[in-house]
Amino acid sequence: MLPVTESTLVVRTDFTDSDAWTRVCRAVAEPPGGDLVRAAFTFVDDPAFTGVSPSRALKLVPRSPSHPMVALADSVTMTSPDLPLLVVDLIDDPGGTFRSAPEVLWHVANNLFVAPGFFHDYVRSVDQDGIYRCGGREGQIKVLSAIASLKGVPFDADDYDFSRSAPARRR
Repeated sequence: MLPVTESTLVVRTDFTDSDAWTRVCRAVAEPPGGDLVRAAFTFVDDPAFTGVSPSRALKLVPRSPSHPMVALADSVTMTSPDLPLLVVDLIDDPGGTFRSAPEVLWHVANNLFVAPGFFHDYVRSVDQDGIYRCGGREGQIKVLSAIASLKGVPFDADDYDFSRSAPARRR
């Protein structure tokens, strides 16, 4: 069984490249917008979960608390330069999947937590490579600008470095 946690699970299922796993964790944990956005993730790095498939993940995720999704870092994740995580739906279409760039997993996790019935919207929003990227740089800027506006704080895209896989705020 996977750990019981309130946060979204990111489960390593491929153990061929520890540097890739480190990059995945960093990209997920350091979302664009830093102080503007927050998402809670629990990273599971246990060889007992080697090769776990989406259907197996459905059986391994604890049912309480209820999780709308789990993200798997599988062989495609570890061998692709974009490190796309396999997002598995646990509620709307159990076992349904799409790939998400790790730097926008916060967007997926937060929105599915609030509105779990919208998994299909992400499936339809993948780019031509089959990866959800939140509309790329421009889409991320729109989302971050909207969040800043809702929070009543200033936002300037020039304050963020979008050249990294996970845009970071420039100091």
